Amino acid sequence: MIASYKKNLFKDFSSWFTELADLAQNTEDNSSLPKLELLLHTGNTLRGSIIHSRKTANEHLLMILGIPDSYSKSEITLVSSTQVVALTLVEPSHYLKFFAAPENTAIVGSLELKRAIKNSETELEKIVGEKTQLLLDVDSFPENSRSDVLRTIGYLPSIFETLTADELGKKLVQNAIKNIQITIGTSNTTILNEHTLQLEILSPSTILETKEKERLKTAVENLL
Repeated sequence: MIASYKKNLFKDFSSWFTELADLAQNTEDNSSLPKLELLLHTGNTLRGSIIHSRKTANEHLLMILGIPDSYSKSEITLVSSTQVVALTLVEPSHYLKFFAAPENTAIVGSLELKRAIKNSETELEKIVGEKTQLLLDVDSFPENSRSDVLRTIGYLPSIFETLTADELGKKLVQNAIKNIQITIGTSNTTILNEHTLQLEILSPSTILETKEKERLKTAVENLL
């Protein structure tokens, strides 16, 4: 168990805040979310679950759903991540259910990724009616992140098939997106910049495949 904690739970504060907020976005029952304690610069302690976060140029704001007891009502606290000096994972074994990397995950090689890129580009050209280039630095991806990248590549044809289901959608996609770039980052973000759709994905992913696919489709659709 200790070895699993070291492997899966030793992360910087920013990664934890982002991953827990992403988990909450894809969980209907807040009571099942992992609990934590945040020690602040003031000496006060917040105990609860991160249910949302927002990054700006100046701060990373966290929304904490407190744990009510028999003497108090539920409460929500907003706090800047810069105020946090220590983080305690309550019942760490519960975290492993969400964040432990599967031991039997197949290793994805760079050649497999390159084949997937080529196949996806071919499918996208048939769907969109124009060539869409995938921009990926295959050799830069850590070995333990390649499966998440491969999964994201696999989502693209069906997502774009939905987006281009009618002539209006097809025209919007043709005019807006010429390239798709996939990178590994500290959060799930989707940006459209000068005809390049930039997909930054969090790895290891903590989102169920069906919900991740829907999240990506909605994010792209909102940019068109």
